[in-house]
Amino acid sequence: MTSKINKQRIRDDFSQAANSYDAAAIVQHEICDRTLERVDMLKLQPATILDIGTGTGRSLLGLRSRFPESSIFACDIALPMLHQCRENLVIKDARRLICNDAELLPIADESIDLIFSTSTFQWCADLNQVLSECKRVLCLNGALIFSTFGPDTLLQLRNSWAQVDDRQHVHDFMDMHHIGDMMLAMQLLDPVVDMQIIDIHYQSLRQLLQDLKDTGSRGKFTTSESNKSPGLMSKEKYQRLVQAYEKYREDGSLPVSYEVIYGYARKSANIQKAGKDNEVRIPVSSIKKA
Repeated sequence: MTSKINKQRIRDDFSQAANSYDAAAIVQHEICDRTLERVDMLKLQPATILDIGTGTGRSLLGLRSRFPESSIFACDIALPMLHQCRENLVIKDARRLICNDAELLPIADESIDLIFSTSTFQWCADLNQVLSECKRVLCLNGALIFSTFGPDTLLQLRNSWAQVDDRQHVHDFMDMHHIGDMMLAMQLLDPVVDMQIIDIHYQSLRQLLQDLKDTGSRGKFTTSESNKSPGLMSKEKYQRLVQAYEKYREDGSLPVSYEVIYGYARKSANIQKAGKDNEVRIPVSSIKKA
């Protein structure tokens, strides 16, 4: 069963998690740091940078340390997250804090040299639209670097819930091959996607559910019980969930898997807009001899 993403819930969950996020976001912080390392592999000197899904600003600190002369703009759907950025003194200029949906960026065409995003695209209802917006605002030869989650994320929790009821409690995450196909269809240049599994361990299921709540990372669909904290579900249902998850316990702890997908692409300066016949025209000067 697949449920549509509830954008209001996205905004509400992350707004409520603004104060608790940093203490619980162990995985998100690790992924952010690993995605920033991929920026180091590129020879970039961007004048303008857009960070999509800024959260409390960890990615901004990493970007600013790498590109101290760049103008950095932060975008997040949850206003309290951006308030937290200001409190953390990550970005003091409120004009560079953009509270908006990534699917409709209030940014001029071809005005950004580097778009960075980590642990965000999985919460977007239409990733194709997000990629289209990224392409629109990127300057020619600008780069997009991001990380998101794949379908094996929270696999143990998904399987455990399936033994309790037939409702959807864990978000549907997109396969990396579909993401790669989207970038190709978008005519982004040199698209690259790769994946790695990160496993962390908890002493109890209660800890995991609390961290999901504290980071705003519960399922984002319309249902009354998706990934609620133990205190908000019946005691009987919670005990059944615990019993199902206990089957995964190893070496005294409960494993939690995250499938992390990394993506990169550039906006080509050579590919022009399609003509009336829907053909894409590439200048002869851009074709290298074999």
